[in-house]
Amino acid sequence: MSLFETEWLGFVTVDHSPDPDEFEDDEDPEFIANLPDDVTEAAAKRSWEHPKTPLAQSMTEGEIAEAIGNGCDPWAQSSLAEGRMQQKDDPPASIISAALGLSMLVDSDEHLHELFAPGSVTNFVCPKQFLWQMKQILERAEKRWKSHLRDPENAELRHFVQDEDDKRGLRLSPLKQGMWGARLERSLSQGGAVLLVTTDAGQLDDAMNALVTRQVTWHGLSSDVVLETLRLTHSATGQLSEAEIRNRLPGGRKLAMFQPAQIDAAFAAPTSLKVADGLAKIAAKLTRQVPTVTLDAVFGLAEVRKSLDRMLNDLNLWQRGDLPWSDVASSAVFHGPPGTGKTTLAKAFAGSAGIPIIATSYSDCQKYGHQGDMLGALDRAFVDAKQSAPAVLFIDELDSFSQRDARAHNVDYLRGVVNGLLEQINRTKDVGGLLLFGATNYLDTVDPAVIRSGRFDLKIHVPYPDKTGLEAILRAKIGSAIAEDVDIAAIADRLVGMSGADAEAVARDALGRARADAVHVAQRHLEIAADQVAPQLDDDTFRRAAVHEAGHVLVMLQLGLPLPKRVSLSTQGGRVEHVPVNSLTPETAQKRLQVLLAGRASELCIFGDASSGAGAGEQSDLAKATSLALAIERQWGFGDSGLLWDGIAAADVWRAPSDVRDRVETHLRRAQDQALDLVDKNKGFLLRLTKTLIQQREIHGEDIEAVKRECTHSPEAGYAS
Repeated sequence: MSLFETEWLGFVTVDHSPDPDEFEDDEDPEFIANLPDDVTEAAAKRSWEHPKTPLAQSMTEGEIAEAIGNGCDPWAQSSLAEGRMQQKDDPPASIISAALGLSMLVDSDEHLHELFAPGSVTNFVCPKQFLWQMKQILERAEKRWKSHLRDPENAELRHFVQDEDDKRGLRLSPLKQGMWGARLERSLSQGGAVLLVTTDAGQLDDAMNALVTRQVTWHGLSSDVVLETLRLTHSATGQLSEAEIRNRLPGGRKLAMFQPAQIDAAFAAPTSLKVADGLAKIAAKLTRQVPTVTLDAVFGLAEVRKSLDRMLNDLNLWQRGDLPWSDVASSAVFHGPPGTGKTTLAKAFAGSAGIPIIATSYSDCQKYGHQGDMLGALDRAFVDAKQSAPAVLFIDELDSFSQRDARAHNVDYLRGVVNGLLEQINRTKDVGGLLLFGATNYLDTVDPAVIRSGRFDLKIHVPYPDKTGLEAILRAKIGSAIAEDVDIAAIADRLVGMSGADAEAVARDALGRARADAVHVAQRHLEIAADQVAPQLDDDTFRRAAVHEAGHVLVMLQLGLPLPKRVSLSTQGGRVEHVPVNSLTPETAQKRLQVLLAGRASELCIFGDASSGAGAGEQSDLAKATSLALAIERQWGFGDSGLLWDGIAAADVWRAPSDVRDRVETHLRRAQDQALDLVDKNKGFLLRLTKTLIQQREIHGEDIEAVKRECTHSPEAGYAS
């Protein structure tokens, strides 16, 4: 059924007004007041109430096809005249489209009377870009609707329209909520009906939402709205080449993104088909590009890839209609050290899914100004993503949405920002096709409410790539521009423990050097490039680093703790990737202290002294051990300091009372002595594991077990099981 066959829609009247920026909201330009009544109704009568015979009825199929091929619409064109074009007194196409959207309120006699029923509160939700158009047509639309009521004189409908420049992006401001609440209360007490026009149901507070008796949502321009607008503006017969127009129009989601000015620009074309072509051209510019990178470009992250493949499979099932959106794994937060490719993973997922990605971050939103502006920018990103769905919304720097700690100097600002993010996330869960990804280097600093299940369901750790992954990254980045005798594995060895971004930087540098020499990438190009990113350590320092990391592993084995996921050795030092521990007891906390100090103890055992590596930075062994010992005394009640809780960290240890510092030092000294004793008893195993680590640069649980078996069967190895 044609939308214009709806009884009430034919009587929606609109104002033909200029750009809203030309006058203030409260102004009523004289030319608007002087416009003839029932412009839309008059246009409708001219175009379809007295239809003329379409030219197509006197044409053969071949002639119709030829006309359509030339951009003419023989169904819109009468036998006597060309297809109707907009007349001077016609409203713009954007106003007609808005009137069509508003007509959803009165699509039946029942809904018309419900709209004006005493005590009824209707919430009409429309795209923000059409708020100005709604303001122009509402008053006269209400007047026309009332004329079709049984008792129009006693019918009262008051409407309130959200401000177009509202920057909060979430709910109406407290002041606006208060004003609307007071007007709403007054209208209802007088037996009237109320129409609230907002851009989102969430704009209303809970008290107002409780009063809403009906909610109607118009998502914006659609193919049906385009066709019915064209009947008024570009048809002399009331008919159109509907199938051809629909075929030329962009998809519904793309049409919903159109701004009024873009609609009016497209409708300036002379024929209905050229209007459709114009809309398609504009949509092509509006459409976000799908990333070219895919998950096939993800190397050395097997577990991460498995998680993303499962999400991709769920998305594909949903798109085929085989899985409800509520069962789709649609959100994940990537966490791990800098440079591991968290942003690239989000883009690669979108590329594999064939959908666009909308990216934002804390700093990207904050640059717009104060809290209201920031929340508005955040809202725009979410709205953009919803309109583009299926799509990926990627939020970087999640750790900046940190815990709403009452001790923070900016707690009020931070609380508002975090609450704003939470509200936005809550409103996206039911948006089919919208996947939410976040990224952070420091998961433990993100406000727990942000990353809880239901908001970010999956917590995907993104580690540094392994040796195989680094080699694959180098090969993929260099491509075919490489000499035959290049040993990429040797370069990957040097980069173990470093990020994929570092590997790409080496490849880019090597490619640049090769281009300058007008040759393929040779070993020397890669060696020089690697020197820039990962300068070689001298042999003594490199061996000391290997001894240090082997010591951590030895003590973990001796204490019966889980083997590490991976131990790596690079030109930047060593790294042990531990299995996460959820909670500790007094016994396991002391064991953990021994493990943290085992690297330093191993250096003392083999070299007679310890290097600065154990205390280099806030993430160093000594820093972590100090924090752990403080927690034993001041947080967990495991020590002699009592049960009083204090969140003091290693960086602030010198602010602790002297007796607390003494107890912390005692914990550290005892743990180091215990670790040193274990290392000394198993020196042969330590040296063999050190040798293996130097040779392989990267070892896993099976490698450690192999060295353990070898030493267990060799009495001279000195491994005490």
